[in-house]
Amino acid sequence: MTAFTLEPWRDFYVMIGTASGALIGASFIVVTLSANLASRAVGIRGFISPTAGHLGTVLIGSAILAIPGISGWAVAILLGLGGLVGAIYCSIVARRIWAMKLLIEDRLWYVLMPLAAYVIMFAAAVMIVLRIDSPLYVLAASLIVLLIAGMRNAWDMASFMILRPPDPPQ
Repeated sequence: MTAFTLEPWRDFYVMIGTASGALIGASFIVVTLSANLASRAVGIRGFISPTAGHLGTVLIGSAILAIPGISGWAVAILLGLGGLVGAIYCSIVARRIWAMKLLIEDRLWYVLMPLAAYVIMFAAAVMIVLRIDSPLYVLAASLIVLLIAGMRNAWDMASFMILRPPDPPQ
C-alpha cells in the first residue's frame, strides 16, 4: 500500500478534532458540577467517562489522520484497533446503561450510536486494507457520529447536573 492521500481531508480533521477537544473540556466542567452528588460514581462510570472516551476517540483519530505521510496500513491498523476496542468498551457501557432502565433515547445516544460508529470505523479500516473505494468518507461518518453523540451527551449530562437539586448535607 502506498502513501495515503489525506491532504484534502486535513481541514475536516482539524475542525472535528478541535470540536471534540473543546467538548472534552466541557465534560470536565460537568464532572466539577457533580462533585457534591452522593451518587456521582455511577454517573461518571456510566455517562461522563464514556462520553469523554468517545470524544477522545474523535480527537485521537483526527490526530492520527493529520500525521504527514502516514501510510494506509498504519491508518487501517490504528483505526481498526480503535474501532474494535471502542465496540468492546460500548458493550461494557451497555451493561451499565441497560441496568439503569433509562429512556430509549438515552440508550440510543449513550450506547447504540457510539457502538454503530465504532463498527463503522472498523469497517473503514477493512475497506482501506481491501482497497475498497471511499473509506475516508466512511471513516468521516464514524467520527461525525461520535462527535454528535458526544455533543448530545455532554449537553444531556450538563442539563441533568444543573437541574438536579443538590444532595442534602449529611
